[in-house]
Amino acid sequence: MTTGEEDCFESLAYGLVRALDAWAVCVDGAVSKGRPARKTLIRLLEQERRIPGPVARAAIDGPLLSYWLRGRGQLLPGTKHNRLPGVEDSAAVARALKAQAPGNAERLPAIGREISDLATRLQETVGRGWRRRIGESGFLQADETGALPQQGGDLGRRDAQVDGAGQVPAPRSPVGHGIEQVTSFVGRTSELAAGSALLERGRLVTLVGVGGVGKTRLAQRLTRDVAHRFEGGVCCVELAGLHRGDCVAETITAAFGLQVSAEQDPLHELATALRGRRVLLFLDNCEHLLDGCARTVRMLLALLPGLRVIATSRQPLDIGEEHVLRVVPLDVPPVNAGSRRRKDATGRIRPESSAVVLFTDRAEAACPGFQVTSTNQAAVVQVCRMLDGLPLALEIAARRLRTLTLEELVQRIEHRFRLLGPGGGERTAPPRHRALRALFDWSWDLCTDDERAAWQQLSLCAGGVLLTDAEQLCGATATHGARTPVGDRAVDAFATLSALVDKSLVGRVDVGGHTRLHMLETVRAYGLERLRESDHGQHAVRRHRAYFLDLAARAGAAYGSAEQANWLRRLRPEHPNLRQIITAVPPAGEPAEAVLRAAQGLWLHCLTSGKVGEGAHWMQMIIDRHPCPSLSPGAVFSWCRAAWVAGFLLLMHGDRDNADRVIDMADQRLADLPASPGAPDVTADEGERVELAAAFLQLRGLAALMEQDIPQASAYTLSSLTSGRWSTMLLTQPQCLAQLALAAVMRGDRVRALSLLEEALAISATRGDTWHRCYLLWILAILHGEAGEIPRALGHLRCALRLARDIEERMGEAVLSDTLAWLLASRGDARSAALVLGAVDRVWKPSGVPRHFGFAHMAAHRRRAEEQVRQTLGETAYRHVYREGQRLALRDVLEPAFAGHGVLDGHHIQRADVGIGSGQAPRLHRYELPGPRPDVGRPSGS
Repeated sequence: MTTGEEDCFESLAYGLVRALDAWAVCVDGAVSKGRPARKTLIRLLEQERRIPGPVARAAIDGPLLSYWLRGRGQLLPGTKHNRLPGVEDSAAVARALKAQAPGNAERLPAIGREISDLATRLQETVGRGWRRRIGESGFLQADETGALPQQGGDLGRRDAQVDGAGQVPAPRSPVGHGIEQVTSFVGRTSELAAGSALLERGRLVTLVGVGGVGKTRLAQRLTRDVAHRFEGGVCCVELAGLHRGDCVAETITAAFGLQVSAEQDPLHELATALRGRRVLLFLDNCEHLLDGCARTVRMLLALLPGLRVIATSRQPLDIGEEHVLRVVPLDVPPVNAGSRRRKDATGRIRPESSAVVLFTDRAEAACPGFQVTSTNQAAVVQVCRMLDGLPLALEIAARRLRTLTLEELVQRIEHRFRLLGPGGGERTAPPRHRALRALFDWSWDLCTDDERAAWQQLSLCAGGVLLTDAEQLCGATATHGARTPVGDRAVDAFATLSALVDKSLVGRVDVGGHTRLHMLETVRAYGLERLRESDHGQHAVRRHRAYFLDLAARAGAAYGSAEQANWLRRLRPEHPNLRQIITAVPPAGEPAEAVLRAAQGLWLHCLTSGKVGEGAHWMQMIIDRHPCPSLSPGAVFSWCRAAWVAGFLLLMHGDRDNADRVIDMADQRLADLPASPGAPDVTADEGERVELAAAFLQLRGLAALMEQDIPQASAYTLSSLTSGRWSTMLLTQPQCLAQLALAAVMRGDRVRALSLLEEALAISATRGDTWHRCYLLWILAILHGEAGEIPRALGHLRCALRLARDIEERMGEAVLSDTLAWLLASRGDARSAALVLGAVDRVWKPSGVPRHFGFAHMAAHRRRAEEQVRQTLGETAYRHVYREGQRLALRDVLEPAFAGHGVLDGHHIQRADVGIGSGQAPRLHRYELPGPRPDVGRPSGS
């Protein structure tokens, strides 16, 4: 065996010896005191094996368990068993111990995995004789450096005496402050596994996260779990009380118990003392001494090849050897988790998230008798969500239950920094960990002025913000009062934002190839408090509002172009920011024009994102808050465009009365405008007035169509088309063509409907209007479905669904899916139809939109589908399949529903979608209705 192979063998062998000792210590420490470990655990294993489950139970008897409890002694020559406690056996023992010692049970599988891995690698390195080689070597002999955290009393000495071998002394405790935790450790299984793996392949692992996220507790548990790998011991160093970076080296040296004189270099003296030993160093709270810690750790790693370092910090050390492990808050139940409940053997609600488990555990300790029940479960979940799953905040909040009821805690938690003040913290904790505000005061003090200004500005962003937007918002004024050249602002803002990410105050996610920044609500709340205390708060608010209002206005201007789909996707994640801006009282001095222009981007955004009810409420607020001005035609036109958006969303929401009221008001304002000088066909103001008048006629036609008043709907729509000028951003012309086509479908005029739809599709395709093409193809599908051409109808529907998916058009998917259910039922596929009906109801119910937007003709298809499916399946089977669909995501149901129905591939649609029709103004004589045209003048009383 070469020198390299020998070194590898020794490293693996020593690791296996330490892992076996750790396994024995962990199990022995978990069983009840004063009872033989073997009998206790065998009883627990027998109980565990009787529980039915998919996992095969390993057969573990008394002699085998005694063998494993010998630790390294099971590798001595002459032993009767060759089976080591690997992955499956450790998992079985962990399950048996879970109720009695959850902390030990959590650690055991990781140790079992390490034992299996080391045994496999020894087999590959040495071959079948690896056990004999270890037994004959000195690895099983006791020596002073064989250090493990003290857990099992005289376990090693007792087990060795039973075997008649030399005594193995009890392992000593690690140097420095202890790592035993007096309260339960919750969750973090994946982080512990990741940290252990990083420490195996790297020499420095830094746990990085926001204050109060639990970095220290996690690092302590990780240190305890991997301590058996380090025969030279473990040293834990707390740096929070240190205020000078040049004192880090002396502090670490002193923690190891080494005294040095003023003339000596502490690091070189420490390196001399530890040379040749495998040592783990745990540095806690490095963020305020980054430079000193980075220099010291880099030097130690260079001087000591056997050294490994675990560090905690709110910011990485940024040295080459570093592996960063991001520590995030504990998981909280998702918003859509509903009221699902699981109960334990005592009938109590069993929490399903780590945050709820932690809060419940600490609440039970602070307030005896507290437990999660079906009555208070929602309140517990709300507390955990509002506190972002931050362990420190949850622990302080749990102590407040000594004074408050849970309901009172929920009511007050919005003022979290007052509620979770010093009185609720742990008395023995460092000062900054005794109150939530003190925790973030510490982070605030570590920020530069630019970073503080950016923190405040970003705290105004609800739901996060794109990095590019954040650069614009934070680059407008870097440090308040300082002037920065425009060209340098983006660079400075990027550096500032990067620093906030590094300091764990801002998180980042990749969304479609773009970086989106987000803050925990607690971090946002602190930033907002600081912003209110500052003298530039109103300036930051105005900048935030102006930026996102302009974003919505630019989206609205692009709705009639090929950029429509991109802008719909762009605006979707900004809905929380828009909600916050529109529902808030505008700051003094903000021009109404800014909000009215932004309203132009809301109609299609709210419709496609399934927020119609909310959008209608927003628009009513805007119209009521900003009455129509009478100063200039431009101001009137801006108000009327916003009124059109309000009328459209109110109509889609089913509020016909308020929609008519807004439309009448706008018509009156347009009619009251004074005539412009010059020829009406060339005056810009007159042209815009004609466009808006045509848009409101189109909207009246849509309202009549919903009421199945086909003559009135056609008359209004034809009058709109006759104007010859249409608003591109409001899609007036293609909407008119679609309305006339739908009226033709409802009258059974197939030829006319096809002609109109072809022309409308050509216009939409030329402009790149994805949304409108989706609905035009929907009407085509209905047309062919009513003619019994089901494969052709399904082909149009599938193409429409792909377009809807491209722009994330949720309401479009719902409309199309109801039509799909009708077509499937007509085809005889009752089960698929029932699944679709169940799944689509999950979209309709929370949207605030009447089913099929109130089109009675389309609702009749849904009713026919339900009747056919109920008749085919029977009521009981239908309810069962329908409920199955309600549990599924709509998209998971749609694609399988098309399978096996001879759906056309869509090439037959291309003539209608691309190139058919001129894309120019329609020839109106083709659309005239027989007989006299109804009166479409302004409604009486307007």
